[in-house]
Amino acid sequence: MKIMILCTSAGVGGLELYAEREWRSMNESGHTCYFVGRDKGPLAQRIEAAGGGETALLLRPHWKVLPLVNALRLARYIDAHGIDIIHLHWVRDLALGVLAQRFSKCRPKLVYSRHMGITRPKKDRYHRFFYSKIDRLLVVSRQVQKEALRYLPLPPERITLLYLGVPAADRSEPQECSALLPEKFTKRPFRIGMFGRIEHGKGQHLLVEAMAKLVNEGFEGGALIIGHVMDEDYFEQLKKRAEDGAIEEHITFAGFTESPQQVMSCCDVVVLLTYCETFGLVLVEAMRQGVAVIGTDAGGVPEIISHEESGLLIPPGDADALADSLRRLYEDEPLKQQLAENGKRNADEKFDERLHFDKLNTIFLEMNGAHQQRCSQKLPGN
Repeated sequence: MKIMILCTSAGVGGLELYAEREWRSMNESGHTCYFVGRDKGPLAQRIEAAGGGETALLLRPHWKVLPLVNALRLARYIDAHGIDIIHLHWVRDLALGVLAQRFSKCRPKLVYSRHMGITRPKKDRYHRFFYSKIDRLLVVSRQVQKEALRYLPLPPERITLLYLGVPAADRSEPQECSALLPEKFTKRPFRIGMFGRIEHGKGQHLLVEAMAKLVNEGFEGGALIIGHVMDEDYFEQLKKRAEDGAIEEHITFAGFTESPQQVMSCCDVVVLLTYCETFGLVLVEAMRQGVAVIGTDAGGVPEIISHEESGLLIPPGDADALADSLRRLYEDEPLKQQLAENGKRNADEKFDERLHFDKLNTIFLEMNGAHQQRCSQKLPGN
């Protein structure tokens, strides 16, 4: 089977790294997997560095009206390689993928994975045209599934829930943490990790506020904030809050990391504080490492965390509730350990990456049978 992964995003976050892992997995499964990305984009560079240059098509962005130039080029590429499945991940690639499919002779099946929430109806004539060409919409949580059924012009049978998965990884040995992270964090008796782009919606300010309250009470723990700085003004505000609260020695900003799970294993607890997360991959990564988790009780997070069983849930935007939960885990080691063990067991069973890609592969195979026969009849020489 020939699969094309389409992701022209200029970023390199969870969505983009998932597309890279899918590319690797499908190649390892024996399929021929092509990658279409943004020219000079970080994801394309990662694919090329991994040896995927010969099966990669890099496009320059042409988004002003409709991506007709790139769609025509992509359609020719589809027919030249006999693509069976187009799998796109970024919402801005929807028009490009649909138009390329319509312009091609092969007319490959079109699969769209929706990683983000849907906040408003998309049933106007424009969206009806593009969504009508999607053969399967994959959603990452029941929350997104409900939103898709409510807001998108798609019949229920074309919408499939497929939870994301993460790989299992060994916990770092204690001596490795000191090599990975600054001493002012690793020396702390209780270590809190937060991973994600640094911007207001991710809620890093809530962790800073909670730490200020805890340190004022004599708390000796430390917080590690890891991620790309997306909003410089917000980042400066975070640092100023830490300075004003005299907690700079308790807060460590460490930038982006290529190995988040390895760093998570150096933490006692990992927190996710977004106001409405569609899934919460960071939580699953921490749980598979055997680390206790705290997340906001909104979006898809309650599908990952069972409160008081596999982690703790707090109201969105509530720094006081976060401080209370952190204090509770700090003071109750048996509870922290029990939540971590239950969380790992649940994540290993429900959110294993191999299980995820096996299910995705099955979906592709089911969709591909009729298409292969049709494409072979339309390609030149047949």
